[in-house]
Amino acid sequence: MEKLEVRYFDALYEAAKAINSTLKADEVLSTIVRATAMATEAKGCSLLLLDDEKKHLVHKADFGLSDKYLHKGELMANLSLADTLRGETVVVSDASNDPRVQYPTEKVKEGIASIISLPLAARDVVIGEIRVYFSHKQDAFPRDMIKLLTAVANLSAIAIENSGMYESLKKAHDVCQRELWHLQP
Repeated sequence: MEKLEVRYFDALYEAAKAINSTLKADEVLSTIVRATAMATEAKGCSLLLLDDEKKHLVHKADFGLSDKYLHKGELMANLSLADTLRGETVVVSDASNDPRVQYPTEKVKEGIASIISLPLAARDVVIGEIRVYFSHKQDAFPRDMIKLLTAVANLSAIAIENSGMYESLKKAHDVCQRELWHLQP
């Protein structure tokens, strides 16, 4: 097995292990973005979710990116690699000159030259995206890397959905317990 394949398998293993170990989305997603960046030898990785109005993307987990970059301004869903939110994988070969990229100057300052962005879909509904940032320009990404990133995006969506269902069940359980407590003589 090649070194690259081992890194990819390690990333999938770490993601699956994190999902299986806790229902806390923050912990799982942090592990996923770290493992993804390391496996792809990327500068960084971020996981973004749509806000309730579906107008903005909000950073939920990141690795390898500065606080200054992460707080550069609002990411508008319709302006920032919007095709990803329509279910497409988007490749940005030159982040400094691509019209689909918001904040190109900040990307240059951060050392980001190219980006690959994949949709996070829960039951065929896109809820956000995972972005992997590279410090070198890259016109195309290897098929195996796209497969890895697609699997990671799917695992991330499952983790987010599991965490949401757990929180809903926990709230319902707490309400039931309070109601039962009030009914006791």
